Amino acid sequence: MIKDQFNINVLSDDPMFCTRFATECNKFGFSLNFFEKVDISNKSNHLFGDFLSVAVVDIDADNLDIAKLIKKTSKIPVFGVYTKYSKSIQSKAKKNDFDLIFTKSLLLNSIKRIIVHIANEKK
Repeated sequence: MIKDQFNINVLSDDPMFCTRFATECNKFGFSLNFFEKVDISNKSNHLFGDFLSVAVVDIDADNLDIAKLIKKTSKIPVFGVYTKYSKSIQSKAKKNDFDLIFTKSLLLNSIKRIIVHIANEKK
């Protein structure tokens, strides 16, 4: 299990997804931060620190450029999420430096397993 705090940083304008995701993260004690595109380049912002952390970006909202921006300032994994599976969006996301791409429902149902796996990989 995870002994350290795990931070999940989310960029999404989907209120249903954000509410359900916050509920799931709360169940497992994961710290959840919502951010906006302008927060990425803010040097005083500690969203993407050296602690165990990931970024989850809603790619339904034309955010395919976000992974490259985050990776300029941090080494954290960046996950893309979308409502409905689309091979073309998945391909575009991979080309734009997203580490993993999930449907929103898959991420919601598997968040604990995904985070435990990432935490074990970081050790």
